[in-house]
Amino acid sequence: MIITALQQKGNNVLVCFDDGEFITLDYRTVTDNALRKSDVLDEKKIEQLISESGYQKAKDSAFRFLGMRHHSTSELRTKLIKKKYPKDIIEKILIDLTDKKLLDDEQFAEAFLEERSVKKKIGINKLKAELFKKGINRNIIEKTLLRVDHELSYDQALELAKRKIDSIKRKETDKRKIKAKLYSSLSSRGFESDLIMKVLNEVLEDFD
Repeated sequence: MIITALQQKGNNVLVCFDDGEFITLDYRTVTDNALRKSDVLDEKKIEQLISESGYQKAKDSAFRFLGMRHHSTSELRTKLIKKKYPKDIIEKILIDLTDKKLLDDEQFAEAFLEERSVKKKIGINKLKAELFKKGINRNIIEKTLLRVDHELSYDQALELAKRKIDSIKRKETDKRKIKAKLYSSLSSRGFESDLIMKVLNEVLEDFD
């Protein structure tokens, strides 16, 4: 087919052919391939151009997502799929970003641990569940959780329990009910059972 016109619209170029058909390409694909009016393209070349253009646009989307915050590989894959990019192009981009160290699940998990454990005071159980939800490999999760500061987790749980018990005491006087509500509160934040029991024994030690 012969190119009869090239019409740029923003970052896209409408490539029109002599048979009345047309395709829309990213302008960089047009520039990189030096496309001009009167060029003759066969079906194979057109498919190649469409693939190159799709790759450019999908990569742009990937960089926009990564520019907003860290993503796990699974998260980024899901977002690109929702954008309806072809799966083979998505996988190629993920491999490329991983090779360039712009996508790294281990680094993501470590940063996530810092944010959720240290700053948000989330326990190990919830951290594990959230990392699984983000598609992090089980081995990476286990390796990352070895970095958890257990003394810090205890101090965090103790602080939360001390804050929570005052509000509970205003509504409950039964020690068993207070203990149950404190346990439920700490458990919902992902703290482990043994740690919770140690905290409860301390905060309820002087309970009358």
